[in-house]
Formats: sequence, C-alpha cells, structure tokens
Amino acid sequence: MAGTNDFSTSCQAGGRRGGRMLAQGLAVAVLGVLAACGGDGAVAPPDDPLQPYREQVVDWQPCDPEVMGGDSIAYQTFKDRLTCATVRVPLDYSNTSRGDAVVAVTRVAAGEPSQRQGAILINPGGPGGDGLTMSLMLASLWSGADASTTAGQLLPTIVQRYDMIGFSPRGVGASSRLYCATNGALQPERHSSDRSEANIAAMLFNAHALADACLRNPLAKYVNTDNTVRDMDLIRELLGDAKFNYYGISYGTWLGAWYASLFPERVGRMVLDSSMDVTGPIDVNLVWQPMSMQRVLDSFIPKYASAYPGLYNLGTDPAAIAAVFRGLPEPMRVAFDRVLSLHSVLNLTRRVERGVQLIAAAKGMHWLIEEDPARAQDPNALNDALMEYTFSDDFGQDIEIRGLAQAMVEPYFEALEPAPGPISLRNSDSVFHSVVCNDTPVSNTDTQYWVGLGNEMAASYPYSGGSVTRHLCLDWGGPSVVKPPLSQAARAGQILMLQSEFDALTATEGALRSFEQLPQAHLVTVTNHYTHGLVGESIPCVDEMIGRYFLDGVVAGRSSVCEGPPLPEPTSDKANRMAKMSAPKDAAELAREALRAKLDEIAASGARF
Repeated sequence: MAGTNDFSTSCQAGGRRGGRMLAQGLAVAVLGVLAACGGDGAVAPPDDPLQPYREQVVDWQPCDPEVMGGDSIAYQTFKDRLTCATVRVPLDYSNTSRGDAVVAVTRVAAGEPSQRQGAILINPGGPGGDGLTMSLMLASLWSGADASTTAGQLLPTIVQRYDMIGFSPRGVGASSRLYCATNGALQPERHSSDRSEANIAAMLFNAHALADACLRNPLAKYVNTDNTVRDMDLIRELLGDAKFNYYGISYGTWLGAWYASLFPERVGRMVLDSSMDVTGPIDVNLVWQPMSMQRVLDSFIPKYASAYPGLYNLGTDPAAIAAVFRGLPEPMRVAFDRVLSLHSVLNLTRRVERGVQLIAAAKGMHWLIEEDPARAQDPNALNDALMEYTFSDDFGQDIEIRGLAQAMVEPYFEALEPAPGPISLRNSDSVFHSVVCNDTPVSNTDTQYWVGLGNEMAASYPYSGGSVTRHLCLDWGGPSVVKPPLSQAARAGQILMLQSEFDALTATEGALRSFEQLPQAHLVTVTNHYTHGLVGESIPCVDEMIGRYFLDGVVAGRSSVCEGPPLPEPTSDKANRMAKMSAPKDAAELAREALRAKLDEIAASGARF
C-alpha cells in the first residue's frame, strides 16, 4: 500500500512570518525533517542546542476573526487583548538536527499588567484536542461569572492577573499537522460486542493497517507527550515566566503530570480536571473507560428514568431499564451510539434526560423489529411503524423520542451490512493513536491477551468494552520516549485535582490511583455527578477553590467534597422546552456552551480521554 501523508518540507525562521500565518488563519504544515532547518541560520552552541529556540522572537499579531469566532461576544470583549503567534520548536528535542515543527499559540493578555502573576496554559484533552481557542473560552467564562457569589468575584480576577494561553499541540490544528492514511481499504467491521471470529479478525487487521498508515508518516514518532510537554515549557520560557501555571482537562491531566514529573521545580499552580490514571502505561486508561461509561449507562441514567415512568414508558425498575441496551442486537448498538454520539451524553450530567430518551427510542424500535422481523429488511416499513408507535403519553416527549428513533434507522441498516472504508484517520484520531503508542510500552504485548480481554469486557461492558481488542500499539514497535518517574512530581508545588464521582470518560478509580501517588495534591470530588470537564459547570464550590488557588495558592487539606448540582427536571412540554432554548443567554452562558461544544467535539472523536 502506497502511503499518503499531509507532510511538507520547508524551513522557517521563527517570529514574524509564523505569527502572520496564524493571524491570517492558515493551517501550518510540518516544517520538515531537514538537518538544514535551524534558527535563522544560527549555529547552536554545542553545549545548548536549544538556544536558538529559546532566543527566537515571538511576534504576537492580531488573530484572524474567522479562526477565533469574530462574531462572538467573547471575541468582541477580548479582541484588544487577544493575539496569536507561532513558535518554532525542534521536531526532536534529543536531536535538533532532525529539523523543526511549529506550534500555534493564542494569548489573552492579563487585564491588569501591573498585577500580573504569570500565564495559565490550557489544554482541553484528547490527545488530539485542539486548544487554540481555549484562551478566549476560559477568559470569557471566568470573566462572566456571577459577581454576586464569592466565586464570581474571584474568577474574573484570574483573567485580570494572568495571561490565558491556548495552543494547538504539535500534530493538531494550526500547528504542524499529522495525518495517517494509505490508499488501501479497511475490512468491514461490526460493533465491538460482536465477538465472532470474522469480526475479531477484521478488528486486528484494521488496527494493523491504521498503525502502518501512521508509521509511514515521518512526523508520527515525534508526536508524543514528552515533546508536547517540552513545547509547553518552551512557551513558558518565551513568555518570560519562571513558573509554569496550567489548567488541563482529561488527557490534559496526563500532560500536566508528565510536566510535573519532568520539570517539578518549574511548576507553579496546576489544576488537573477529570484525571486520567497517570501512574502506569497510558493504555490502562483504554481499559478503565469502557467500565466507567457502562456504569453511567447501567446505573445513573436508568435511576433517573425510573423516577419518571409516566414520561418515558420505561417502568420503575432501574435494572430493567439498564437491560434495554444490553438486550439490543449489535446493529442497534451501533445506531444507538451514532444518532447523536452517546459520548456527548456521557460527557455532561445535565444531558441525563437525553440518555433516557435514547434508551426509550431504542426500546421502541427494537420491539417493532421483534414484532415483525420483516421491518429489519425494509427501512420504509420500519419508519412507518415508528410513526405509529407511542413512545410516551406526553406529547412533547413522544415527538422527541420518536425523532431519535427515526434517526437510528439509517445507521441501523448500514450496520447490518458494514462496508469497507478507507485506511484513513482524521487529524485528531491520528494524533490520539500516535501519542498513546509513543508514550509508554503496551501493558501486554500478546495479541491474544487483548482478544481475550475484549471478550470479557464485551460481556461486562457491551457499550464499548470489546474495542480494547483494536489496539494499534501492538504493531507500533514500542514507544518513542521514556515516561519520567511520577515520584519526581512530588517535588512540585501543590496541585489541585477536580473529579466528578461518576466521570464516564476518565474513571474515578484511575483518578484516585493518581491522587494516591501525588502527595502534594488536593482532590475535590463532586458527588452524584458524572460530568467530564468540571471547568464549564459553574459549580460555586468548585469555582471558589479554583479562584483561591490561582490567586493565592490556597488549597484546603488533602481532599474535600462538593455536592453536585441537582439533576435537571424533565421537560414534559415541548413548548416549554422551546421557550427555554430560545431564551436570551448572557456572555457567561454562551462561554459555557462554547466550552462544552469543544469538549464534546473531543469526546466524540473516537476513543478519547
């Protein structure tokens, strides 16, 4: 199979040209694996090959409004403080002769320069999530906090005293981009809970083909957490700050812990929101995640549904409601997820009702197919039956649930006979798999181990447990970097950890393992809650701790608990729902929505932390 890569070779001196390219909204290509690429022609001193990178002039330019959402209230509020630039980084920090890459950066400058306490670098997760706009999102969110609360007085002060820094990690977005693709074809693959010999063979073939596609791209081996952490430290130095302050979400917590382990003496104030298990190999998190997602699907959502049997027609027994998904055939499991990406539902506690509606829609559709199997061969007949079926006695709920069921029809029929697809990964997925495979050794190198584990997990966690068999790193050849010992992070300053009790994407069990090995960390647990990424939830208890920590370095003891906000009331009337959706929104609410959309985008891009 001939490889195809979005990989160009060129040399670029850092500074003005890079800043203008981003200011014009241009995606930056890889700058090439060329020994001739150096710092403006300068020869690095033999004792410090990074000196040309440290001495580069970062030329901050006005950002392209189209890239930063020029019509938004956030942009209009901060456009005079918002600038963009590109930073030249070595492709390989251990051998700078291999050439350069670029990293795109945004900055919302501190509102009170005379009171500046530093800069806060922000990462929204992934790996593969683009955090370029996060500077603007977080500045807008915190500046718009409710001033009548203590948290609402603290959070805006952060934006006055800190530069807010967003960036596209190497491989992503406006930085040097990575794509994995060849001109071959993937084998047709069914839902991961189909444990037939043919489907397992397809999963293994596809994992091998995608790994091969990534490895054909010369950039792939240099897209890893170690290089990204060193890029972050270079940004810190170019900003002129002695200490590194940070807010990382999900995979951003893996980044933060790696930084604290590599440069503990440089850590200032670090918030790890929705933490991964950072104690061992990164692929352990691929095993934690199906368990934690299934837990929300089996317990949290059914418990909510059982409290309103008249609205959803699912009864009062949570166990019976949980059994609905477990009883679906594999093609319906595919449709169940694709209709609006269950990841987005499991990403936010406030969407619990949407999860219930999905279960109600799947239950009705499954019943109609079982009643007349001919409907499984005729999408028109199935659609007609859905139009006649009563999903809820409440008119508004009935319409919404039926709409979800109808949206399942097309992916259901596609899943009955899956087609082969191209050997191609999106940019974000290319980065995800490269980082996972480059960072740490595979926790078990035996392919049959992952087949057996997939069999077990598909039975216990049918939503996505079987996907562990599709492990690209088995064909990667080992990591390209060495993970620093986490014990070194104990020398860093205090770290603030935030965690929802039932987080579906980064399991609390893994977060607790990380917490146990970070003796200077303070853990805040939000009870009766499963939201992934607490920064956008505006929970006063959590926000007050964030504010006091960034402004004064204050954390209270080893751990604390914040009570999760009440679950949303179901919307029984369509008109009321529409009125709520059309109600005017203030800047803070718009900022929350923008941040949630970013986290949804990352969570929906295949496997994500």
